[in-house]
This record gives sequence, C-alpha cells and structure tokens, in this order.
Amino acid sequence: MQIDLNIYFLIIGMAWVTAWSRSFFLILGEHVKVPDWALEAIRFAPLAAMVAILAPEIFLPANASSVAQFNLRLPNIWGGVAAIIAFYLTRKMLITLIVGMGVFTAARFWL
Repeated sequence: MQIDLNIYFLIIGMAWVTAWSRSFFLILGEHVKVPDWALEAIRFAPLAAMVAILAPEIFLPANASSVAQFNLRLPNIWGGVAAIIAFYLTRKMLITLIVGMGVFTAARFWL
C-alpha cells in the first residue's frame, strides 16, 4: 500500500498547526496579556458548545439537512423543552432525566 507524499505533508502540517495553537500561550508565556473581557468570554465556551451540539438534536429530525425541516410534531422538541423546564425548576439531574424521557416517550405515542 503506497501513500501519496501529499498525505504525509498534510498530516505533518495538521500536527504543527494543532501543536502551535494549543501551546500558543505556553510558548509566549508572560509576553502576552489576555484582556479581562476575553477571559470572561472563555467562561461561556462550554455552554456555547453544548448548545451547538444539542440544539440540532432537539429541534430537527434525525436526517435533517436544513432548518426548514423543523416540525413541532417531533417528540425531541417536547422532551427537550420539558427537561429544560424541569432542570430550571428543580436543579436535579435525575428529575430532569425522568421528566424529559417521560415527555419524550408520551410524545412519541401521541404525536
């Protein structure tokens, strides 16, 4: 099996970019001062990542290729909204899971 030389260059380039971007602040050390507003914004990165992952799963069908395929008859929407409300009211994960899955299951049969 022969691999093209371009693939080796591609792998080496991706490794270099990954290593450089992840060690940027370690390499520069104290020479770069990150503004306080940037540090404050970084706190919200996990929340933004969760929303980006969960929103399509909740609001779109499994094989959706467009937002135009949004449908209120999806049980995902009702289970997700019920779970969000349950967590907001109780702040307990077990209750959130039970309520979300219960509403999801009921919506699967009724819708």
